[in-house]
Amino acid sequence: MTTSNMAIIVGALADVLRAEDAEPLAGLLDENVVWEGVESGQRCDGRDQSMGVIGGFFDNRRLTFDRLEMHARRDVVVVGMHGPGLNGTPGDFESAGQVFHVLTLRDGAVIRWKAYRDRSEALAAAEPGRPAPALADRPQGSGPVVAGL
Repeated sequence: MTTSNMAIIVGALADVLRAEDAEPLAGLLDENVVWEGVESGQRCDGRDQSMGVIGGFFDNRRLTFDRLEMHARRDVVVVGMHGPGLNGTPGDFESAGQVFHVLTLRDGAVIRWKAYRDRSEALAAAEPGRPAPALADRPQGSGPVVAGL
């Protein structure tokens, strides 16, 4: 039996909450994952760069949220989280906010992770038949960008 993309993401999120650490996400990310934050120019190429940014978020705070929303559409899962530090603002780990993560999976691994502040933009990006939004104009391999999840 094949595990659904939604189940893969829910399982990883539960593991992260239990461990209070980002490390369970590392196995979820494809070696060549592209991660993009909410701001233009926030981009990481590959698992190591992406985990550097994601791990930095966890170095500064514990993941807590008071609202969670998830949608699955073919190879895409949209995860909306609301809570302290989930505002998409780099370095702001206190202000409550909401961020929507659009995760594209292939063979059970995340190949693209894009964050949005706006719910409708995130859901539109996940629509079947729509091409993924263009990647930020930033040269590949130019280093990680520190960003709020």
